[in-house]
Amino acid sequence: MGAPTPAKRARAPRKATATKVSGPKVVLDLDNLSKQTAFPDVDLPTKPFTFLLDGVQYELRDPRDSDWKLALELSGNPFLLMRTALVDADEPVDDPTDLELRMCRDRHGLPQVAPPEGSEQATEEAELFPTGVAVALIDRFGAAHLPTWKLNALFTRWHEHYRIDLSSSKGILAALLGRAE
Repeated sequence: MGAPTPAKRARAPRKATATKVSGPKVVLDLDNLSKQTAFPDVDLPTKPFTFLLDGVQYELRDPRDSDWKLALELSGNPFLLMRTALVDADEPVDDPTDLELRMCRDRHGLPQVAPPEGSEQATEEAELFPTGVAVALIDRFGAAHLPTWKLNALFTRWHEHYRIDLSSSKGILAALLGRAE
């Protein structure tokens, strides 16, 4: 057996050593911190935030649950924020439309139209996607007709649901990072 890959090391919990470490005791145990403990003054909802668009029900996670390394990117990119917060965003959908397929291909950086069968581009695409390019829930959301006023209402209600106050004009980044006033 070889050494574990960096990805495996990142997923594996660190093992405690048998030797005692001298120095100060742990002040904050992030391994055991709950969101309720971290936000004691916020009445966090117990029900998920769901919405209906073109007859499809979607669910969005609390945006504060996004990984901190994405916070800056998410604050300036509504599509990435939605893709990250959308529950089951990468799950394949049944009966995709042509527009959903084009959205999917665009998301993967592929030409909107599949290359001709047997072409060099088709071979390269098959190597990248051995089971084919699968349209996912995020592509269905992205292909839906959604006027900006409805998107604004969605974002407003979503943040209200998770008790995220954007009225301070500091924007979503401050909210994602949990900065208090």
